[in-house]
Amino acid sequence: MPIRSVTVTDPDHERELIEDETKLLYSCPQAGPRMQPRPRRALPAVLDDWRVVKAVRFMEKPLDGSMRLEDVATSASLSPHHFQRYFKKIMGESPSAYRRRVKLDHAALHLWITDRSVVDIAFMAGYASHEAFVRGFYAQFGRVPSEYRRHARQSVSVPTAEELERVGQIRVLEWGEIPLLAMRFYGPYANVEAHWQHFADYLRKENITPEQFQAVGIAYDSPEIVNNDFIRYDCAIVTRDHDRPRSALARLSFNLGTYGTLEHHAPYNWIFSTYRVLSTAWLPTMADELRMELTCAYELYHEAPWRNAGGIQRFDLMLPVAWRKAPPQRMATTAP
Repeated sequence: MPIRSVTVTDPDHERELIEDETKLLYSCPQAGPRMQPRPRRALPAVLDDWRVVKAVRFMEKPLDGSMRLEDVATSASLSPHHFQRYFKKIMGESPSAYRRRVKLDHAALHLWITDRSVVDIAFMAGYASHEAFVRGFYAQFGRVPSEYRRHARQSVSVPTAEELERVGQIRVLEWGEIPLLAMRFYGPYANVEAHWQHFADYLRKENITPEQFQAVGIAYDSPEIVNNDFIRYDCAIVTRDHDRPRSALARLSFNLGTYGTLEHHAPYNWIFSTYRVLSTAWLPTMADELRMELTCAYELYHEAPWRNAGGIQRFDLMLPVAWRKAPPQRMATTAP
């Protein structure tokens, strides 16, 4: 896809740029809650308290199954009583409220994207019964799950003719596990480039030269579902070294698997156009062969994103997918 000049040359072009940037904010998520949530403090823009980092990473492990407060507190090296108070002071909500909200956001994504039954999604989200899930989901989204599924699918963004033309550029790649060192940020996608600046500065304070490593962005939430203040994004570098056990940095691993991959070579505020090409324009045409895996999306940067803020960002956007049958024998494989 040819990249248009970022220089404003006429009012129509200027209006398009404004619309592109506004879309990054999603002030009212199209498939988000029908009722505005009760006012509460926004999550911190950067998660730099190592105890809370440990707890959040622990709570965000696979969401099925039970998780005891004692186990989460232990991960943060605090007693359950002190951990509850400490976590709420930093995050503005209790550990159970944080985990419940994340589970229900993930359940909403499954309702929107997949055809799994409501009961299956309820158990996947860790609920003991269909009824408990319906009550919890309604409290957060203002709709019962089946009503929400219909609403979300009617709200989906429609790809443009230009986006449909980019489908032919998509590659399907198999990736192995890659060691990452990551830092958690919260807030709208409009802040992602500022996140990268903060991350690079933090690495330098830790005596790590960020330019020596490949940058990887990890996006967990859809802005069409999750309110801006709660969107989770990790800035990371590829490295096996530089463990910092009591810092804002956490050791992660790039998930082994299959990915639909499309190069983004444009200002960052066009990112949702690239997402639409993959998820809305391409995946439906591959429905007999592939299904989307609802984990996280990766941005593999070709150039340091903190150096290109406000300009052209170049990275591969990678959406996790799974083969419905055995994959083709000749598949492109990328090793760590």
